[in-house]
Amino acid sequence: MRKIAILGGTFNPIHNGHLKLAENAWRQFALDACWFMPAPTPPHKDSHMITSYADRLAMVRAALEPFPCFEASDFEAQRSGKSYTSDTLRELAARYPEISFSFVLGADSFYEIESWHCPELILKYAGLIVADRDYSKNHESLSAHAEHLRARYHARIDFIHAEEVDISSEHIRRLFASGRGGAERLIPSAVYDYIRAHHLYGQ
Repeated sequence: MRKIAILGGTFNPIHNGHLKLAENAWRQFALDACWFMPAPTPPHKDSHMITSYADRLAMVRAALEPFPCFEASDFEAQRSGKSYTSDTLRELAARYPEISFSFVLGADSFYEIESWHCPELILKYAGLIVADRDYSKNHESLSAHAEHLRARYHARIDFIHAEEVDISSEHIRRLFASGRGGAERLIPSAVYDYIRAHHLYGQ
């Protein structure tokens, strides 16, 4: 059975931290592939404040070009309305029964996952791969929450034992808007060129 990890998010824009996270997961868990899945209409964000889906997907594709095991997926764009992780994973499991899916998320989201839409479906159809910048420091609380989710939902949970790159898409957008420079060190060169060519983020 193939093992594929899903990295969901707004990717507004995709940055080096996203890529490093995927590389760490791919290596540590011997994954066959990582699918980057931009959300067309994120349920918890104001869609009017988000760069167009077409631009965000194009930037993801540009960023993943050097990585043969990483793929940009428009799976969520094939549905209308809000993009809920539970719906996505349920439909992926139905369409690809030969694949074992994992969902990659940060520690903040891990602690909040029971407040997400239908968490029982998320944990039924995918394992969790959890990344935390301070894993060694937070090991006890992360482990306790993992045990809670395993007991309640029979969840499959693993942790990435690698330092996470501390970069935010919001910070990158502010750098472009201010004209100060510095964003080129935080994103792939192909993404930087795309942003400049399409005058994104208030340039």
